[in-house]
Amino acid sequence: MIFQNLFDKSMQEDETTEEKKPQESSLSPRCWALYRLIYNNSIYHHRKTTQREICEKLKDYGYEWNDDIKAHDHCSAVWKDIKDNNESLEHDKIIISKNFEYWIGSKEETKQFLQKLWKDLSPRLSRYWKYLKKVEQDGQGKVLDKNLNPIDENSKARKFYEAFNEYNVEMGVKE
Repeated sequence: MIFQNLFDKSMQEDETTEEKKPQESSLSPRCWALYRLIYNNSIYHHRKTTQREICEKLKDYGYEWNDDIKAHDHCSAVWKDIKDNNESLEHDKIIISKNFEYWIGSKEETKQFLQKLWKDLSPRLSRYWKYLKKVEQDGQGKVLDKNLNPIDENSKARKFYEAFNEYNVEMGVKE
């Protein structure tokens, strides 16, 4: 009797799992094929995957090698799909790229990859915040009326400015 109850419960669980619909992936089948190839080469064969290898092995997914000697990147679709894979939360591995070779990074390589990304990004962010502060400080970016006075809460031109900003010029309608 106990075994029968366990069997009945497991059958009920199987029936409910079959009824559940699988979630759709935000990654394309091509992105998944690229991820599986790089993952397999990195984890099981301990080697990097070249851009040419990707184009050869995954040509059925639309990767095409550009033979032009002037081309810096011979298959820009690879880079797009690497970016999509790295931004996706559907798997937990980062694909590292360097000199048109791709691999799943170790913890240390991933840490170095993220540090380099931050070093590339932080000066731009710092520059952005300084520019924004400068614009606010100098009055740049403020909307002025016909007498070159800033339009603020107490300005007579405020109502015109608000009405104009509510109007979507491209659509020709008030928002």
